Amino acid sequence: MNRKNIRENIFKIIFSYEFGLEVPIEEHIEDYLGTIEVKDDEAVYIKTKAMGIVSKKAELDATIGSSSTSWNLKRIANVEMAILRLALFEILYDEEIPTNVAINEAIEMARKYGGDQSPKFVNGVIAGIVNE
Repeated sequence: MNRKNIRENIFKIIFSYEFGLEVPIEEHIEDYLGTIEVKDDEAVYIKTKAMGIVSKKAELDATIGSSSTSWNLKRIANVEMAILRLALFEILYDEEIPTNVAINEAIEMARKYGGDQSPKFVNGVIAGIVNE
């Protein structure tokens, strides 16, 4: 599995977790990983990053909220929130991922999974944070 596929699986975990919050994140991740073909090292990477994003959710959401001043967090679609959380986690906390890669991948995921305005919105929020 390449990094793009790994990132998309992390996005799917983060996105789907918002709909099943009563299940512990560890269980949610294990259930998800049981539905895909994944090597052990990839599973560890996916689990570690997804757990990291969930553990930093409040901080990530506060950062997103400070950049998207014209949008209340509750108005941002779950798809865009999951993409933004993943991208910002990579930018702020993952030294292995270059910022430009995290931004480009977020925009690509917004094109694939979001609405027509999603790429522009995601790019604008991230630019507001990175350029502060």
